[in-house]
Amino acid sequence: MDKEYQKIKSILGLSFQSAKANLKLRNEGSYLGFFWYLLNPLLIFILLLLVFSTRLGNEIPYYSLYLLLGIIMFSFFEKITTLSIKIMDDYRLIIKSINFPRESLIISNVLTILFTHIFEIIVFFVIAVFLGISIKTFIFYILILFIFSLFIYGVSLILASLYVYFADLENIWYFFSRLLFFITPIFYTIQGQNRLFLVNLFNPLYYYITLARDVLIYNKTPDLWLIAGALIYSLLFFILGSIVFNKLKIKFAELV
Repeated sequence: MDKEYQKIKSILGLSFQSAKANLKLRNEGSYLGFFWYLLNPLLIFILLLLVFSTRLGNEIPYYSLYLLLGIIMFSFFEKITTLSIKIMDDYRLIIKSINFPRESLIISNVLTILFTHIFEIIVFFVIAVFLGISIKTFIFYILILFIFSLFIYGVSLILASLYVYFADLENIWYFFSRLLFFITPIFYTIQGQNRLFLVNLFNPLYYYITLARDVLIYNKTPDLWLIAGALIYSLLFFILGSIVFNKLKIKFAELV
C-alpha cells in the first residue's frame, strides 16, 4: 500500500512539474499570454451565436450560456485528446533514454488544459452573473469536471497507446472529433428528437455537458440516469484506458 502511494505521488508530482513547464513554454514571448487560450472558443461561440440564436436558440432558455458552456466543455475534451494522441511520438527521445511512468505525460496534458479551462469557466461565470444566474450551484461543477477529466484521461490513454502502433489514428480521430461536435447537442437541443436522443445515449459527452447545464444554468438537480451514465462512462474508460495503456506501453520505446 505504501509503495503504491509513493508511486502515485511520484507520477502526480512529475505530471504537475511537466504541466507547469508546458504552460511556461507556451506563454514565453507572448504579450497576450492566456488571452490566446480564450480566443478560439470565444470566436466559435460568437459565430454560432450569430448564426443560430434566432433559429435554434429561440426555444432554449439562456441560449448564450447554453451554447458557451457546450463549446467550452467540448473544447476541453478536444484539446486534451488531440494533444495526447501524439504525445509518445513528441517525447520519443525521452522515452527511449529514460525510464519513467509514461502515463505522467497524459496527466500532464490534462493538467495543462485544465489550467486554461479555468479561465474559460471564469468568463462563463462573469456572463452568468451579468444575466442574473445564481452562482450557488457552481461548486458542483468541480465534481462534474473531475469525473469528466477522468473520462478524458481514459480516452487519452487509449489514443496515445494506439497511435504508437497505428499512425493513421491521428487523421481518423480528427474526423471523428469533428463528427462528434455535430452529434453532441452543443448549439441545438435534442428535446423532442427521438433519434438524436437515442444516438446521444451512446455519446459520453452528452451526459457531462447536460449535467453541467442543469447545474450551472438552470439550477436544477440532474436526473439520476444522467449522473449514473456520467459515472459509468468515466469509470469504464478510466479502467479500459489503464488496461490498454499498461498492455501496450512495454513496446513504446521500441516503436516510437
